[in-house]
Amino acid sequence: MTWTAVARKDFEDAIRSRWVAVLSALFVLLVSAAAYLVRPAPGETISSNQILNSLFVRDALVTTLVPLIALIVAYNAIVGERESGSLKLLLSLPHSRADVVFGKVIGRSGAIAAPIAVGFLLPALIFLVVPAVNFDVLSYLGYTLLTAVLAVCFVSIAVGFSTAAASSRRAIAGAIGIYFLFVPLWGAVRFPLQFYLGMGGGPSWLPLSGQQVLRMLTLINPTGSFKTVSNAFMQGALYTQGDVNMQVSATLMLVVWILVPPLLGLLWFQEADL
Repeated sequence: MTWTAVARKDFEDAIRSRWVAVLSALFVLLVSAAAYLVRPAPGETISSNQILNSLFVRDALVTTLVPLIALIVAYNAIVGERESGSLKLLLSLPHSRADVVFGKVIGRSGAIAAPIAVGFLLPALIFLVVPAVNFDVLSYLGYTLLTAVLAVCFVSIAVGFSTAAASSRRAIAGAIGIYFLFVPLWGAVRFPLQFYLGMGGGPSWLPLSGQQVLRMLTLINPTGSFKTVSNAFMQGALYTQGDVNMQVSATLMLVVWILVPPLLGLLWFQEADL
């Protein structure tokens, strides 16, 4: 038995969760509502790309709700089984601890990717039959995939934290802290800092310009890297036009967020006494 068996069982368990069902239904409803709210006026036309790039879809929905759903789905992945005693049973089978950690990441990622796919599928069916909407199928599918990648980043962060957390209470606190750090607080701090640095401010001892600091703040946050990549993709300029270095860096940061948290959690987990 390998990580695939762990991933399959974890996906089936997660998809049956009441929380997943409720949050998935909420996501589907909100995406459908966004498609309705951003509809074209009578006699006008609008592209599906404009709808996806609207502030409601990108900022109020994707980069706000998707991380929350991912953290709720994954925060209890390891520590919950440790507290229930099922983790010892799982490890008594021919699974390594790496199989468990990465199987959990893949299983929970599948559980969050499913409602994202459904959430974007329903509006797509409407766009296909509404003549006032110019539906770009490839861009729509690509944006859906990028949204799933953002969700996987937060699943990986939550699973990594769950692997190292001593209790479900600490895992919950960690998930809440991670969400508030990367979603509301990051923007609240970045806005005045952007104004300050944009005016030429910044400590003289810092070996970076104000613009470089702002670029780092954008890249470090998974939602910032997602916006960088998705905006370039929707404009048809990904890796070809604009700030290509920023786009490549943002892509690499998304990969880092997917791989590094589970690896760090695994380092602790390998030596943990269960």
